[in-house]
Amino acid sequence: MQNSYRELFLSESQEYLANISKCLVRLEKDPSDQSAINEIFRGMHTLKGMSATMGFEKLTQLAHQMEDLLDELRNRRKQLTSAIIDTLFAAVDVVEQLLDEIKENKSSTTDIIPIIETIQRHLSEKEVISLKENQTQPQTINIQEKQDFPFNSEEVSRLKTFLSQGNFLFHIFVHLNKDCVMKEARAFLIVTALKRLGEIIKAIPSIEDLKEGKFDLSFELFLVSKEEQRVIRQEMANISEIEGVRVTPVSLPKEMVSQQQEVSQKTSVGAQPSPVYVKKIQSMRIPVERLDKIMNLMGELAIAKIRLAQIVQTYKIEPLEEVVFLLDRLISTLQDEVMQTRLLPVAYILDAFPRVVRDLAHKQNKDIDFSIVGGDIELDRVVLDEISDPLLHLVRNAIDHGIEDPQTRKKAGKNPRGRIVITVSRQKGQIFIEISDDGKGIDFKAVRKKALEKGLITEEEAKELDEKKVFDLITLPGFSTSEKVTDISGRGVGLDVVKSKIESLGGRVDFETKPGQGSRFILTLPLTLAIIKAMLVNVHHEVYAIPLMNIRETIKVHKRELKYVQNFEVMKVREEVVPIIRLDRTLGIVGSSTMEDEEGRLSLVIVEYGKKALGLVVSSVIGEQDIAVKPLGSWVKRTKGVAGATILGDGRVALILDIMSLM
Repeated sequence: MQNSYRELFLSESQEYLANISKCLVRLEKDPSDQSAINEIFRGMHTLKGMSATMGFEKLTQLAHQMEDLLDELRNRRKQLTSAIIDTLFAAVDVVEQLLDEIKENKSSTTDIIPIIETIQRHLSEKEVISLKENQTQPQTINIQEKQDFPFNSEEVSRLKTFLSQGNFLFHIFVHLNKDCVMKEARAFLIVTALKRLGEIIKAIPSIEDLKEGKFDLSFELFLVSKEEQRVIRQEMANISEIEGVRVTPVSLPKEMVSQQQEVSQKTSVGAQPSPVYVKKIQSMRIPVERLDKIMNLMGELAIAKIRLAQIVQTYKIEPLEEVVFLLDRLISTLQDEVMQTRLLPVAYILDAFPRVVRDLAHKQNKDIDFSIVGGDIELDRVVLDEISDPLLHLVRNAIDHGIEDPQTRKKAGKNPRGRIVITVSRQKGQIFIEISDDGKGIDFKAVRKKALEKGLITEEEAKELDEKKVFDLITLPGFSTSEKVTDISGRGVGLDVVKSKIESLGGRVDFETKPGQGSRFILTLPLTLAIIKAMLVNVHHEVYAIPLMNIRETIKVHKRELKYVQNFEVMKVREEVVPIIRLDRTLGIVGSSTMEDEEGRLSLVIVEYGKKALGLVVSSVIGEQDIAVKPLGSWVKRTKGVAGATILGDGRVALILDIMSLM
C-alpha cells in the first residue's frame, strides 16, 4: 500500500471520527436530534467504505456493526437509550485505537469482539412494537401474472423514472380497526408516513377518496422507495388503529424492465447535457512537513531580501532600487499568503473537548454544560499543536477542582448543572483564550495550608495571601491541594505545565477567581511563531529586536526627567508612572560609549504587556523590520530576557527580547 494513500485515509478518517464524536455529544444532550443521528450514520458509512477499500478488516467489521445500529436508530426502529449512547462512545474509542495502530504501521492487537458483541446485543433486543401481519401473504407479487395491469400510462412513466434511480416497488395493503373513529384521518396519516419513505405511485381507491373517507376499512397503495421491506412495515406499526398491514415487493414485467433500460440510455443524449466526468480540483491536502519547509524557506527569503536592500542602500545602486522595492512588496505578499496556509481554526483542537468534558463529567458524577465561543478564529498550526495539552489541563482542572457535584450546587443555591466556557478572541496580533467555570473557585484556605506545610511561605506572608500570590503558588511544580490521586488530577502536575508551556511560546497566563463563583484562566498567545514584525534597536554595539506588538511608542527624554522611587528608576509619561530598565545593565552589555546622545537625551522604547508598561533605555532606534524567528539552542533558550534570535541583513545574529520576562 502506498504511504500517500494511507496518510490520506488517516487524515480523512480522523476528520470523520472527530465529527462523529461531536455529534454523539449533541445526541446525548438531545436524543430527538435526528440530524445528529443522520450525520453520524453518514460518517460511519463513509468510514466503513474507506476501510474496506484500504483492506483494514477489523475497522471495516466494527464500522459495519455500528452502521447497522445507527440505521436502526435513524429509522426509529430502536429507541435511543443511555446504554446505546455509551456503547457508541466506546465503539468510537476502539475505532480510534485501530486508527492509531494503522498510523504506527503495526499489526493490530486491539480486540474488537467485546464491543461487537455489545452492539449485537442491542440489535437483537426484542422490539417494543410488533406488526400484525398475515403470515400466509405471498413473498412477492408478480405484476405480469395479473390480468389487469394496475397503472395507467402517466403512472408507468413516473414508475420508470423512479426505478431508474434505484428505487424498489412495494404493494401495501392496509386494513383499519373496525372501531376506527376517523378513518379518513387515519388514512391521511398513513399516506403522510409513507411519503417520508418514498413516492406513492398509485392508491386504490385514489388519494382524494381516501382523504374524504370514501372507502370501507381497507385500501391499497403502490410505493416506490429505497428503503427495505421491514423499514416500511415498522413505519406502519408506529401508527395506531391499524388492524393489519401487508407489505409485499412487486416483480415487474420483462417488457417494462427493457423499456426502462432504453429510456435511461436515451436520456443521456439529445437535450440532456453531457455529464462532467472530470471535475476541476478545488482543494488539495499538503503534508505538514512540506508547509513547515516552505515557511523556513520563506524566512530565509525574507532575510535575503533584507540583505539585498541593505547592499543597495549602502552602495547607492540606483538601478536596483526600483527592483528591490518591487521585490520587497512581492515577498511581503508571498509571506502573508504562506502564513495563511499555516493558519487553522482553534476549533481544530477544541472540537474534541465536548467528548472530553462528557467522559470526565460522567466519571465524577457531575452535570456540566460546555460551550465554545470564537472557535473559528485562526491560529498558527505550530501554536495550536503546543497549546492543546495546556488547554486540556485547564479543562480537566475545572471539572475536578472547580465544578461541584449537583447536590453541593443545589445547597449553595446554584444551578445543579455546572458550566465551562472556552472563549477565543483576537486583538493586535495576539490571541486570547479564556477558560472559565462557575464552580467553587480557588480555596485560599486550602492553598495557604498546603503552602505552609511545604514551607513555601511564612506565617506573615500567609496572612497577606492575594490572588497573584495564590497563582504563583498553584503553578509551582508538584503543588496540589487534592487530597487523593485520581486519573484526572492530584498528581501534582498541570498548572505548572500550563504556565511553562505558554511562556515558552512567548505568551502568558492570567488568573482570576472568586470563592463560590468560579475561576477564569486567560491565555495570551502570539498569532504565529514564524515571521513577526519587530523594532530593531542598538544597545551599544549589539542589535536587539523587540516584537512590534509589545511596543506602545518610542520617545526621547532628558536624563533629568528620570526619578528614583525605592531605588527604582521611573518616569512620568502622560500621568502614568512607568518603571525604567537600562538594557545594557540588565543584559550585561559593556560598551565604551554612553547611552545618551549629544544633547544628553536618552532613547526610550515604551513597551507594554497586558496592563503593565515598561520603559527600555537603548542607544538608538534602527527601525521596523519583518524578522524570521529562529529557535535558540537548549543551552541558551532559558536566558532571562531573550525569546529567540533572527538573522539581520548583514548576516549578523540579533536576539529577540522577551518582554514578559523583562517585566
